[in-house]
Amino acid sequence: MRSHAVLIGYSARGRVVLSKLFAGGHATEFTVVDSDPERVVQAGVDGVHAVAGEGWRLNVLWSAGAHTSDHVVVAVTDDALALRITSVVRSLNESATITTLVHSTQLHELIEFLGADHVLVADRVGEWSLKMDDLPYDQLSELEWAVLERPVMQDEVGSSPLECGSGVLAVLRDGQRIWVEDPEVGELRGDDLLVVLSTTPSGE
Repeated sequence: MRSHAVLIGYSARGRVVLSKLFAGGHATEFTVVDSDPERVVQAGVDGVHAVAGEGWRLNVLWSAGAHTSDHVVVAVTDDALALRITSVVRSLNESATITTLVHSTQLHELIEFLGADHVLVADRVGEWSLKMDDLPYDQLSELEWAVLERPVMQDEVGSSPLECGSGVLAVLRDGQRIWVEDPEVGELRGDDLLVVLSTTPSGE
């Protein structure tokens, strides 16, 4: 029986997780998604079908078959990006088993809230290095991660939630949660609430 998996992030640890799926008979074929051209080339050298692009973009995920896959492994090097990708993948595929790798031990409940079935904390060793644009690696453990709700600002009414910053994950409207990448969300309304990802240093 065929079972398809998608690996987002062609990293060493991502391949380890994927190998476990194959060894356990949970997957028989897979596709890689990676935004790094060198990794896409390497996947091709390894004989793996790869799709180049950002793992949170719906068209990229669709091209990789994430919408019908049985398993999706999120193995990117940026925890904030892993959160975003996990939420988008879940909005695209409600039945897939999603495994997300993160570096911070504080993210387990948050990742599960966003749709992950399994959360693995990567070791801080070897080639698996964290790449945060504005935070030193050694500060990650001092961050507090939370999903918050906030009202739509007056100047945001009529705009797309995608224009309100990368931390916006979804819109709460009439009791329903609509992910920001869903075309259904349309323009923001004055009575909408935004579901946002907050990362702040602990103690503040």
